[in-house]
Amino acid sequence: MNSSTVLTVLVALVVLLAGCGGAAVSEDGGDGAAGGSDGSDGDSASGSGGDAGSSGSGDDSADQSFAVTDSEQALRDAGSFTATWTFTMTDANGTEATMSSAYVVDLDTERSHESFSIDGEAEAVEFETFYADGMAYTKLGDGEQSFFQVRPDDTDLVENALARAITGYDEFDDAQFTGTESFDGDTVDRFVYSDPAVWQQYGTGTFGTEQNVTVTDFTVVVLVDQNGLARSTEWTVNGETEAGETVSAGWRYTVTDVGTTSVEDPDWLDAARAQSQG
Repeated sequence: MNSSTVLTVLVALVVLLAGCGGAAVSEDGGDGAAGGSDGSDGDSASGSGGDAGSSGSGDDSADQSFAVTDSEQALRDAGSFTATWTFTMTDANGTEATMSSAYVVDLDTERSHESFSIDGEAEAVEFETFYADGMAYTKLGDGEQSFFQVRPDDTDLVENALARAITGYDEFDDAQFTGTESFDGDTVDRFVYSDPAVWQQYGTGTFGTEQNVTVTDFTVVVLVDQNGLARSTEWTVNGETEAGETVSAGWRYTVTDVGTTSVEDPDWLDAARAQSQG
């Protein structure tokens, strides 16, 4: 798969995923249903790794209903947080491409730092944007190839951090409680939902192949803390082409350091300001 194809498929999937939950903002993620309950796995400056806890018994599932609170309001109330998301796709040729981003947000100081990258067979794409004092400072490229953009900006920092996640969890009401574990230092309930038919409606173009694909598995795992906030949402979708080749895609969205995140000046901020003044 060439660079333009990888980029096109990944960007198309971001749009598709926004529609998967029925709206444009909240939390989602995915590196596989079997993924461990670690913390932020993006490039966040502040995200701390969660401790993998032991899975509790699923015997209490009948008494544990799946319910997720309004993420946006919960994070505004918390005042600060780190949100990360990662999407990985493996096509019929075994080529893997990954898109990832991290948002470090502090509402008390009205500062945020976003990092974004795409990695695959093609040359990597990456940028960073720092928001402070009503300005947005963006760095593109690296080393001597770096250049900057500086502009006034009144971005809603919370909405920006949640913009690539899904809003609703209504489609996953039947998710089953499978136990409790530790995530980012907090106790969370683990819910699992699996139904290959759900993904069929979005088409086999998801996998970056022109062949027909039979979806063999679609699984969603959500970790919900004691306040009802979805701290980690991840899904995997696996399929098989007509030629018997395996294809897969996975997404994960995590929220860590809730109420304890701080945003420092990036080391390139002075260079961005100097270029703008020049």
